[in-house]
Amino acid sequence: MDLQLDFVSSETLESKTKIEKINFIIGKIKENVILILEETLDPMEEAELIETTMREIDTENFHGIEFYRIDHESTLRDKIAGYISGRKTGLTIVGPTRLIEAIKRGPDYISMFAKLDIPKSKKKTKKKK
Repeated sequence: MDLQLDFVSSETLESKTKIEKINFIIGKIKENVILILEETLDPMEEAELIETTMREIDTENFHGIEFYRIDHESTLRDKIAGYISGRKTGLTIVGPTRLIEAIKRGPDYISMFAKLDIPKSKKKTKKKK
Protein backbone atom coordinates (compact mmCIF):
# COMPACT_ATOMS: atom_id res chain seq x y z
CA MET A 1 0.00 0.00 0.00
CA ASP A 2 1.27 3.46 -0.87
CA LEU A 3 1.07 6.32 1.59
CA GLN A 4 -0.67 9.44 0.32
CA LEU A 5 -0.42 12.78 2.14
CA ASP A 6 -2.56 15.66 0.90
CA PHE A 7 -1.70 19.19 2.00
CA VAL A 8 -4.87 21.30 1.95
CA SER A 9 -4.62 25.10 1.94
CA SER A 10 -6.75 27.27 4.19
CA GLU A 11 -8.14 28.94 1.05
CA THR A 12 -9.57 25.60 -0.09
CA LEU A 13 -11.27 25.07 3.26
CA GLU A 14 -12.57 28.59 3.89
CA SER A 15 -14.88 28.43 0.86
CA LYS A 16 -16.65 25.38 2.35
CA THR A 17 -19.45 25.30 4.90
CA LYS A 18 -18.85 23.33 8.10
CA ILE A 19 -20.72 20.30 6.71
CA GLU A 20 -18.91 20.47 3.35
CA LYS A 21 -15.58 20.64 5.18
CA ILE A 22 -16.43 17.61 7.35
CA ASN A 23 -17.65 15.62 4.32
CA PHE A 24 -14.49 16.57 2.40
CA ILE A 25 -12.27 15.37 5.27
CA ILE A 26 -14.15 12.11 5.82
CA GLY A 27 -14.27 11.42 2.07
CA LYS A 28 -10.48 11.70 1.86
CA ILE A 29 -9.99 9.58 4.99
CA LYS A 30 -12.18 6.84 3.50
CA GLU A 31 -9.77 6.84 0.52
CA ASN A 32 -6.91 6.16 3.00
CA VAL A 33 -5.44 9.64 2.56
CA ILE A 34 -3.71 11.47 5.40
CA LEU A 35 -4.59 15.17 5.34
CA ILE A 36 -2.50 18.06 6.56
CA LEU A 37 -4.78 21.08 6.83
CA GLU A 38 -3.29 24.57 6.82
CA GLU A 39 -5.64 25.62 9.59
CA THR A 40 -7.03 24.33 12.83
CA LEU A 41 -10.59 23.16 13.13
CA ASP A 42 -12.67 25.07 15.64
CA PRO A 43 -14.17 23.10 18.57
CA MET A 44 -17.58 22.86 16.86
CA GLU A 45 -15.99 21.47 13.68
CA GLU A 46 -13.97 18.96 15.72
CA ALA A 47 -17.12 17.83 17.54
CA GLU A 48 -19.00 17.47 14.24
CA LEU A 49 -16.08 15.53 12.73
CA ILE A 50 -16.06 13.09 15.66
CA GLU A 51 -19.86 12.73 15.63
CA THR A 52 -20.00 12.12 11.88
CA THR A 53 -17.14 9.63 12.10
CA MET A 54 -18.89 7.67 14.84
CA ARG A 55 -22.04 7.43 12.70
CA GLU A 56 -20.11 6.20 9.67
CA ILE A 57 -17.77 3.65 11.26
CA ASP A 58 -17.88 0.35 9.40
CA THR A 59 -15.78 -2.47 10.82
CA GLU A 60 -14.79 -3.71 7.37
CA ASN A 61 -13.95 -0.54 5.49
CA PHE A 62 -13.91 2.53 7.75
CA HIS A 63 -12.40 2.13 11.20
CA GLY A 64 -12.36 5.78 12.24
CA ILE A 65 -10.01 8.75 12.29
CA GLU A 66 -7.10 10.14 14.23
CA PHE A 67 -6.47 13.86 14.32
CA TYR A 68 -4.07 16.22 15.98
CA ARG A 69 -4.22 19.99 16.12
CA ILE A 70 -1.07 22.08 16.15
CA ASP A 71 -1.94 25.58 17.29
CA HIS A 72 0.21 28.45 16.14
CA GLU A 73 1.65 30.19 19.16
CA SER A 74 1.05 33.82 18.38
CA THR A 75 1.09 37.25 19.89
CA LEU A 76 -2.03 39.09 20.96
CA ARG A 77 -1.79 41.12 17.76
CA ASP A 78 -1.77 37.92 15.65
CA LYS A 79 -4.77 36.56 17.56
CA ILE A 80 -6.75 39.77 16.99
CA ALA A 81 -5.85 39.78 13.29
CA GLY A 82 -6.92 36.13 13.03
CA TYR A 83 -10.20 36.86 14.77
CA ILE A 84 -10.94 39.77 12.43
CA SER A 85 -9.95 37.87 9.28
CA GLY A 86 -11.60 34.62 10.42
CA ARG A 87 -8.41 32.73 9.66
CA LYS A 88 -7.46 29.97 12.09
CA THR A 89 -3.69 29.65 12.16
CA GLY A 90 -2.05 26.33 12.82
CA LEU A 91 -2.15 22.86 11.30
CA THR A 92 -4.42 19.87 11.66
CA ILE A 93 -3.30 16.34 10.78
CA VAL A 94 -6.19 13.97 10.06
CA GLY A 95 -5.92 10.38 8.90
CA PRO A 96 -7.52 6.96 9.00
CA THR A 97 -7.07 5.00 12.22
CA ARG A 98 -5.81 2.00 10.27
CA LEU A 99 -2.83 4.05 8.97
CA ILE A 100 -1.86 6.43 11.77
CA GLU A 101 -0.10 4.58 14.52
CA ALA A 102 0.88 7.60 16.62
CA ILE A 103 1.42 11.33 16.50
CA LYS A 104 3.95 12.67 18.98
CA ARG A 105 4.90 16.23 19.76
CA GLY A 106 8.43 17.12 20.77
CA PRO A 107 9.70 20.52 21.85
CA ASP A 108 10.62 21.50 18.27
CA TYR A 109 8.84 19.00 16.03
CA ILE A 110 5.80 16.83 15.36
CA SER A 111 6.27 13.17 14.39
CA MET A 112 3.64 11.03 12.75
CA PHE A 113 4.12 7.28 12.66
CA ALA A 114 2.13 5.50 9.97
CA LYS A 115 1.74 1.80 9.37
CA LEU A 116 1.53 0.34 5.92
CA ASP A 117 0.03 -3.07 5.36
CA ILE A 118 2.68 -4.59 3.15
CA PRO A 119 1.93 -8.21 2.34
CA LYS A 120 4.78 -10.54 3.12
CA SER A 121 5.74 -12.75 0.23
CA LYS A 122 5.79 -16.43 0.99
CA LYS A 123 8.91 -18.15 -0.20
CA LYS A 124 8.48 -21.60 -1.58
CA THR A 125 11.01 -24.01 -0.21
CA LYS A 126 11.76 -27.39 -1.61
CA LYS A 127 11.50 -30.25 0.78
CA LYS A 128 14.42 -32.61 0.84
CA LYS A 129 13.64 -36.29 0.46
